[in-house]
Amino acid sequence: MLFYIMSVIVINVTSQLIDVSNGLFLETDHTGGFLGAGVSFADFNNDDIDDLTFGHHGGQLRFYQGFNDETGPGFQELTLNITNSQSEAKMVLWADIDNDGDQDFLVTNRNASNKLWRNDGGMDFTDISEVSGISTNNDTKSYGASYGDFNNDGFIDLYICNYHTLIDLSTNELYQNNGNGTFTDVTSIAGVGNGLAQSFQSTFIDIDLDGHQDLHVINDRIFTPNVFYHNNGDGTFLDMSNMWSVDLGIYAMSSSFGDYDRDGDMDLYVTNGFEGNSLLRNDLDDSGIFVDIAVQEGLVVSQMCWGACWFDHNNDTWPDLYVASGMTAYTEIPDVFDSFGYQPNQFFVNQGESPMLNASSSTPVIDQYSFAVATGDYNNDGFPDLVSHQIGDHAIVLAGIPNDNHYIKIRPQGVTVNRDAIGAVVEVFHSGGVEMNVVFCGDKYLSQNSRHLHFGLGTSAQIDSVVVQWPGGGEEVFTGISIDTSIVIIEGSSLDGGTNDECPDPLSFCGVGTVWDEAAQTCISIFTEDVCPTDLNNDGITSVPDLLELLTHFGTICSE
Repeated sequence: MLFYIMSVIVINVTSQLIDVSNGLFLETDHTGGFLGAGVSFADFNNDDIDDLTFGHHGGQLRFYQGFNDETGPGFQELTLNITNSQSEAKMVLWADIDNDGDQDFLVTNRNASNKLWRNDGGMDFTDISEVSGISTNNDTKSYGASYGDFNNDGFIDLYICNYHTLIDLSTNELYQNNGNGTFTDVTSIAGVGNGLAQSFQSTFIDIDLDGHQDLHVINDRIFTPNVFYHNNGDGTFLDMSNMWSVDLGIYAMSSSFGDYDRDGDMDLYVTNGFEGNSLLRNDLDDSGIFVDIAVQEGLVVSQMCWGACWFDHNNDTWPDLYVASGMTAYTEIPDVFDSFGYQPNQFFVNQGESPMLNASSSTPVIDQYSFAVATGDYNNDGFPDLVSHQIGDHAIVLAGIPNDNHYIKIRPQGVTVNRDAIGAVVEVFHSGGVEMNVVFCGDKYLSQNSRHLHFGLGTSAQIDSVVVQWPGGGEEVFTGISIDTSIVIIEGSSLDGGTNDECPDPLSFCGVGTVWDEAAQTCISIFTEDVCPTDLNNDGITSVPDLLELLTHFGTICSE
């Protein structure tokens, strides 16, 4: 039975966090290496309970399956047939690269080749690194990685950040998903190699909502400014960082997107060294640029900062900000503490007015060395939790304390778009206003959040509607969604008015003449022969495009 040794810290009447680390036993052995290791808070076994994955300086990976049974919520360490005994594991990233309904696994390595495993079902994995088309260079300096469907073909593509040195002369890499479990290097054609820079992390995001995934990349040097590649929609990109005023020449460590001011677009927080962090407010719709407002929001920090995570910890509708920090030194315990002392992490509470409240001094376990942080809901209580892959023998988990505020958790699922709906934009309309979030896969510094988007609803007693803009620009409106629930929204199901609380409902989701096939996780024809098949566009599924095709040809006679 799990037990919990909790320290409850009251920041103010609306802000509370508890440290539940002692009861979770998340051994990580983060006692060596250089510039930290990655963390994922994403559900990797598809039971809709968030799991944890940790990188390691010796290459060994740690997998913790989340559970919530009669003993309460917690984690159990798993041994998977995934081996990476190489130095050093950086990014740990789960995503469905082949749209077969399970999560495949990527790890980037410093001083070793990057690795990719295909999930063959039942958490059985096959190492496809050598045949997948990604580089097998055994001396990479890879750090962050991101998935996003830049060409809107329904399969997620992969971008890998490399930390260029005078020895290996590495540019970054963009791999186009071929749809058959392999990738093609299109870095040069796309124009996103980023030169001989020292890149830590990237993020795919449709920043101008034109239906195409753009690409933001940060660089750790003042003479190689950050870049923001705008997707031209033809397989190429154009760097718009100077025109958009995001070409920061700093020691950029992490880029964190979030709609902190709830004005319907994604703002950008970029961490830095002692010169201070930047909060770039998105004013593209007004002035056509981003504006740095870190000073007026009190978010400069001015210490060696790394991963930063937006999360509405108290469900008051306003995204709060947690900022990790640590010295740029080889991590040797206890020498690193003796040499540099503790670098306190920072926690800022967003109350909807400037400046944000610095609640660091009253937040538990702030005094730690951290690099990668991520958010999820390990106990499924509707209040987001945060994991910090701190230097030490175990990870830190800070949990939100439930209050009277409401929430909704939404995991979009693609049908014609990529299965994980990476890149989807979700807006929740309720009496307290509108909130928006984006499905990312690989952002911040070496981290991955839960695949459930979390929305705090404050005191709103109902949800008016949920609007999903799917990758590529298709939009759907969903109604009848209950508060204080966790749901899966399937592309195309708004035609039935369904909210997919039970995912999927074969009576409402599958079209006439089809039934749900559990093994294939799709709708299949009930006919033994191809007599007027419901898969009219021959893409292997029955979905909205088939309905449109049917309406186009309505009234024609089917041939025998």
